Amino acid sequence: MTAPRIGFDALFLEQPMTGVGQYALNLWRQLRDQQQEVLPQLLMPADAPQHATFESQPGSTATGVPPPRLPGGRTRKMWWEQAGVVLATRRADVELVHIPHFSAPLHQAVPHVVTVHDVIPLALPSYGGTIKMRAYLRLVARTVRRVPLILTDSEHAKRDIIRYLGIPQERIRVTPLAVGAHLRPAETDTDRAAIAAMRATFGLHTPFVLYVGGFDLRKRLPQLVRGFAAALPLLPETYDLVIPGRAHTGNPVIYPPLEPLIRELGIADRVRLIGFVSEEDKRDLYRSASVFAFASEYEGFGLNPLEAMACGAPVICSNRSSLPEVVGDAGLLIDPEPDAIARALVHVLTDDALRADLSRRGLRRAATFSWERTMQLTLSAYRDVLEGKIE
Repeated sequence: MTAPRIGFDALFLEQPMTGVGQYALNLWRQLRDQQQEVLPQLLMPADAPQHATFESQPGSTATGVPPPRLPGGRTRKMWWEQAGVVLATRRADVELVHIPHFSAPLHQAVPHVVTVHDVIPLALPSYGGTIKMRAYLRLVARTVRRVPLILTDSEHAKRDIIRYLGIPQERIRVTPLAVGAHLRPAETDTDRAAIAAMRATFGLHTPFVLYVGGFDLRKRLPQLVRGFAAALPLLPETYDLVIPGRAHTGNPVIYPPLEPLIRELGIADRVRLIGFVSEEDKRDLYRSASVFAFASEYEGFGLNPLEAMACGAPVICSNRSSLPEVVGDAGLLIDPEPDAIARALVHVLTDDALRADLSRRGLRRAATFSWERTMQLTLSAYRDVLEGKIE
């Protein structure tokens, strides 16, 4: 019996550094490398970077559709979601389409499976955006409600999809994320040399607290900075707070600037905003951090704490949304307010045994997540849709 042909929307393979891009890339690699259950085929804009085309090899093919001349990335994205993926589906002659992000076309000639990682723009009013954005969200919500099966990253995200999209729980499956095999503790001289080179590049000469995960409002970076400032006088040695990345836009409502707060608190010499880092540098930051601190209010999954645990970093983490599902008892779960953050930082950074214990527990916890398991759960979803088992 011939394995069914599955179309896989490759749009986010163009953005491999994003959370959705990491999910799409790692799941695609798993699907690509097996040929028993399904025959995967990438569906992509013909002007996609060569990275996406490369990822289709070996063992599978890609169907590209040339986009019309369009102004701006958002217009191109919407064209792809509502027209391009439909044309690619027709040309590829697939039996099912998987869209690994919150989108679906109005016209669905074959069954679709959609991964809705979260419903942040619906759950958090500040993220509702402009009138155009709200209209787009209404369109996406309407089209996604029509697909037979939704995949999502956590039980918390599933509950919010039920609440905000009105989709019955029977049509939602939880398929947790994982981390890449390169995210592991430093074990060799080569690993240690890479860490030393990274620290020299960014001028990191003292022990540091690390945050990775974006600058938008829900990440509660002002609360983290205030908590760090309150902890500093109680710590036995000098620590820095290292924050890689940058705001995606200049919108101060969604991306409140940190520099004025840092100056107000008098800790400009202790907070290091180091800008963009490569995937390798991010790994080495995790490996060398004294503690990873994550104060987010809302996450569909919380990939960054899982990455930190996989690299052996002790984790202090918010007790909100899906994060307890991911971290479990392997991290110190706290209320993400400045006082609680300060107490947790002092507790962990003054207790060597606790740090070592959190590191061990984090490694064990991270090992329970794998992209192989994510793929197997996804394949089960494909089978049930193709066999008409979803009502």
